Amino acid sequence: MNLKKSQPLTCEDAVTCIFNLNNLDILVLNKLRELGPVRTDEIALSLNKERSTVYRSLQKLKNCGICIKKTKTIPKGGYYHVYECCNMKILKKEAERCLDEWYISLKKTLKDLS
Repeated sequence: MNLKKSQPLTCEDAVTCIFNLNNLDILVLNKLRELGPVRTDEIALSLNKERSTVYRSLQKLKNCGICIKKTKTIPKGGYYHVYECCNMKILKKEAERCLDEWYISLKKTLKDLS
């Protein structure tokens, strides 16, 4: 991401940059926030995307700590998974932690340049 100093940074820009998300990941995240707890196929249908494509984004969001995967059981046997956004306070805290780690790493790298 290359932002000019005069260009305001949006929350979406910050989350995209901090967690290294792509446009599809952001679409999936926004749809997840809109729909609440939802299955992969439901998001895929609403975004007109392949289920496997949406699943990869959901896995990335889950690995970043942005969403939660829950297993639901079917009374007659079997199970399925639903995904939901984590609490925005948790997301903010995780983003701040990642940003702090990145800043420390970047400062060390710049120090090593001399």
